[in-house]
Amino acid sequence: MLDFHTPTLEDKEWIETLAENCGQIGCDISFATTYLWRNVYNIQVCNHDGVLYKAYFSKKQKVGYAFPIGNKPPKEMIDEIIKDANARGVKPLIGMMNKTNAEILYHLYPDTFEFTEERSDADYIYSRENLATLPGKKYHAKRNHISKFKRNNVNYCYKEIDSSNKEDAYFVAHKWHMNNKSVNTDELKAIREALDKFEELGLFGGVLYVDGRAVAMTIASKINSTVCDVNFEKALDVDGAYAVINNEFAKSHDEFLQFNREEDLGLEGLRKSKLSYHPDKILMKHTATMK
Repeated sequence: MLDFHTPTLEDKEWIETLAENCGQIGCDISFATTYLWRNVYNIQVCNHDGVLYKAYFSKKQKVGYAFPIGNKPPKEMIDEIIKDANARGVKPLIGMMNKTNAEILYHLYPDTFEFTEERSDADYIYSRENLATLPGKKYHAKRNHISKFKRNNVNYCYKEIDSSNKEDAYFVAHKWHMNNKSVNTDELKAIREALDKFEELGLFGGVLYVDGRAVAMTIASKINSTVCDVNFEKALDVDGAYAVINNEFAKSHDEFLQFNREEDLGLEGLRKSKLSYHPDKILMKHTATMK
């Protein structure tokens, strides 16, 4: 069997090196995402012959695998997954695959797997420049929303997260969860850990202030040198705060070409919001289960 373990900060360097070179831009590729959600989804990783194998262990589905990342032939890597699943007495399930990897798997193992498309898990990929400049007619409403915010909140400012304002970012997240009567304590715990290990995880982000009060926050991580993952974004009940934090963050990080703003979880309101920013691509996710 593959020698899986819970990811630690010591895994960051080798996983990020593989992520940089694999060409994938799904949010699950980010080491920070893997690390921050490791306990919620019981994520385990394994470095076997220079290949990243990632598995999700749960009671419902004993083990599900991600498509492996490495320089070996795909069939050789998938064979390792099949062998590991057989040793554990489960049917191989490979999830969170982009279309390219799903097609590779289909052609390598014809009539072996059943494939499903997971629309709720699809990532929204945006041009950073479009989010920063909001060009043309299609962004007219967004520009108006931001202009209204600035007229109503003259004393606003945006600051990058550092040691001086981490607690302001957490204040926004905690207040949002309280205001929305959220039962998703896992997310709040992940945000707390993200801020506590901000530098170690290589995170970056910003806080939006109105009259000195924090009203919005965002935290992101690097997927590769041109794409970042917006891990968390929260805003309080200030009209336009979401639009402004999104815009200010995009303007502040022109080192990236694209932003992955993650999935909509099948929530109608969240899907409508993400579509209103006109993604360059909706990165579909696919799951394959051996017949």
